[in-house]
Amino acid sequence: MVLRLAIFDLDGTLKQARDPYVYLHKRLGTWEACQPALVRGLAGELPYDEWLRLDVALWKGVSRARMEAFFRKNPYLPGARETVQALKQAGVWIAVVSTGLNVHADLVQAELGLDRLVCNEVLFENGLATGEARSHVPEKGKGQVVAELQAEFGVAPEECLAVGDGSLDVDMFRRAHVGVAVNPSSDEVRKAADLVLEEPDLTPLLPRLRESVPGWIPADCSDLDLVIEL
Repeated sequence: MVLRLAIFDLDGTLKQARDPYVYLHKRLGTWEACQPALVRGLAGELPYDEWLRLDVALWKGVSRARMEAFFRKNPYLPGARETVQALKQAGVWIAVVSTGLNVHADLVQAELGLDRLVCNEVLFENGLATGEARSHVPEKGKGQVVAELQAEFGVAPEECLAVGDGSLDVDMFRRAHVGVAVNPSSDEVRKAADLVLEEPDLTPLLPRLRESVPGWIPADCSDLDLVIEL
């Protein structure tokens, strides 16, 4: 079997900011207001859907254009665009599974040509946030989303790559042939991965995969345009 479906986390994996909620709160001036929910959420006292609702409620009336402008300033990791392009050229389907926000992920889908995107959703009306949200990726639900994507694309776990950086990505690793931790946020993530890239840089990903899993990367998946410093 060869790789047919590559599933990436978004925040901290393709893009540099690890937490899109913190990123946006700090830029919209709602960082102090979000603290009560943040403390309760981190302590496990809030159901994830409720935490999402409380966060998004603070952005009621903010324009989608303003949010997008901030997220456009969040850089991609080195090698992210090139790696995705090389995989796509080889016929590998590309999906993103994120507990982050559609207002960010939709931009990435358009820029990278993602085949599938599953993320949480900020609702808008006439271009303004309504203060409401929909949860499509529960806090510990990434593994189930990966299973659904595998069924949708008709691929086996042995044909699937999962790439992430945080604890919520561990369940993705378990459902893929190869799980890759990029600049892992903890030892738990590092130990759960089959392959670890210690730096926030996707440039070495394809060469490392070719080395560690010979014959699995499609032969026509060219990484010649990548600047590789190994």
